[in-house]
Amino acid sequence: MHISIIMKPCILPWINFSTNTFGRPRTCGYADQPTVKTNSKLQGSTIDTEWNNDYFKNIRKDFLAGEWPENCKRCKYVEELKGSSKRIEENKYHYESNKHLIEQTKANGSVPYYPPNIDIRVGTICNLKCIHCGTGASSKWNEDKSMLNKYSNTEFYNVDNKWIEQDSFIWDNIKENLESTKKFNFLGGEPFANKQHNQFIKEVCNSDTAKEITLSYVSNGTLLTENIFNQLVKFKEVIIRLSLDAIGIPGEYFRFPIKWDVFKTKLELMQRFAVQNQHLDIGVQWTCSNVSMFYLVDTYDFIRTHYPDIKFLFCNHVEWPEHMSAQTLPTELKLQVAERISTYNFGIDAEYVPFYINHMLEKDKWATHGNTFMNYLDDLDSARKISWQTSFKEMELHKYDIRVS
Repeated sequence: MHISIIMKPCILPWINFSTNTFGRPRTCGYADQPTVKTNSKLQGSTIDTEWNNDYFKNIRKDFLAGEWPENCKRCKYVEELKGSSKRIEENKYHYESNKHLIEQTKANGSVPYYPPNIDIRVGTICNLKCIHCGTGASSKWNEDKSMLNKYSNTEFYNVDNKWIEQDSFIWDNIKENLESTKKFNFLGGEPFANKQHNQFIKEVCNSDTAKEITLSYVSNGTLLTENIFNQLVKFKEVIIRLSLDAIGIPGEYFRFPIKWDVFKTKLELMQRFAVQNQHLDIGVQWTCSNVSMFYLVDTYDFIRTHYPDIKFLFCNHVEWPEHMSAQTLPTELKLQVAERISTYNFGIDAEYVPFYINHMLEKDKWATHGNTFMNYLDDLDSARKISWQTSFKEMELHKYDIRVS
């Protein structure tokens, strides 16, 4: 197929087969959800079949025509604000070694090979209920019954995780194609809360095939143990991205119900294994939200000071739910945050910071979503018996509470 060079295509539609937590095939975790919802489900199908469905074929054809696919609007937005998008980051590491695959694209957008990277969201099973998350990604949110159907991220889902948590069909399909797979990317929910995933790792880790496979995770880290690490290090390479947005008491509220002192023991475990195993790549993955932006400097400084062998990665920003967006902050508070971040020395990571400041300042959503955010915090307090005024006292949000006359 003729390739347009108007814009370098994102390499992911040629190497990466991903799913969302409900088993719908997609290009990656940044895929536009309304676009993904129009696609078929992996349940009852196979990776081989869905790799060349209309969704994937149309995205490949759009990129080869030099156009942004509707599915990829998040990366387009990041690049328009001079940020380093997922397309840029993935191409940096994977484009040159895989560009020959693009040349194999047929006129209808299909490709004649099994995807080398398998990116599976192993359902919604999770042991945490982070405040920028919701029922669509964490089963634990269903405990907060008073919150259900009250906010955009707390819609009640009658989620059936059986396809990935109990059934072996998908896992059998994955094992049948192990020799064609170079990399597995596992996310959740929480991947280490999935019994089928844990059994898969236990079975494969002692095989010769494991020595040819890279494992990549986004995890909350709370379920990682020495025994699990001893299995993981038998693979060719292991990449672990630990989700962390705030430390200490604010961190406990943000990623409820972690206990910070216990969580630090997990960081220490990861630091030790990172030092002892050169093929183990561990990093903290920070997501930009209205709360995490306020605590960015503290979080970054803590990791760099105490855990020098754990990377700090600027990876994402909250677009939904809008009441958790960094744009949903009072202007005065935004300017304080921007000033503090701008004057802090992020060293080699400084290039990633301007996008998040630009994103925060681009729109003012406090007037339209500030009330929702404050009500949301109050409802979290009631459901979880916690206190945002205590946990986020440094933010002094009460000063900007527009519900107060």
